[in-house]
Amino acid sequence: MRSRLVIAIALFLFISNSYAQDPNDDLEDRIRSLEAAVATLDTRLATRTTTGAGSLDTSVAGLSVQHRIDDLERQVENLARRMTTLQRQVDQAGRDASSAIREAEAARRDARDALMRAR
Repeated sequence: MRSRLVIAIALFLFISNSYAQDPNDDLEDRIRSLEAAVATLDTRLATRTTTGAGSLDTSVAGLSVQHRIDDLERQVENLARRMTTLQRQVDQAGRDASSAIREAEAARRDARDALMRAR
């Protein structure tokens, strides 16, 4: 009887401590990093277009700029895919946190009930 109570209390403390930390900080940092990368890509696109046009003849500059644009579009598509994946991870983490909260509440109730029965 007492061993179940100790196990229930230990489980409750472990779960509540695990989920008391804010998991969104890391995800928010990753989102900010991805947004900064997209902004950098936009800046590079504008800079390289003007630089390439002045330093090469028209046809070579056009091909060079088009190649850079294609490369940047692929990078933006990759970033968009990563953002989608990140959003899925955030959604899953939210569901997992909700489930853990429910489990912790159930463990707390079980521990309280066991304590009441032990008295």
